[in-house]
Amino acid sequence: MTEEPRAREAAWADGKTLYDVVPDLDTVIEIIGRDLALGEYPLAQATAYGAAHLIMEQGEATGIRDEATALLVVRALAESAAATERAVDGSGS
Repeated sequence: MTEEPRAREAAWADGKTLYDVVPDLDTVIEIIGRDLALGEYPLAQATAYGAAHLIMEQGEATGIRDEATALLVVRALAESAAATERAVDGSGS
């Protein structure tokens, strides 16, 4: 158990974010956010599973190796992206 905190510290070494260590995650999250804003929930959910697997594939760097945790992270990021998408759409009207 003493290794776990050290692993967490290593995962975010050098100030890297999740977007830095998971290739193309930012683009996928934007797509999911747009789908959520448009009400395309089944498409958003399917894409979210893909994004979760991208995160899990980089488990060494992210510290996230299980699907449930990865999906939770994707959901939080995607909901934020959807809120941004709605705000941008709302300000343009």
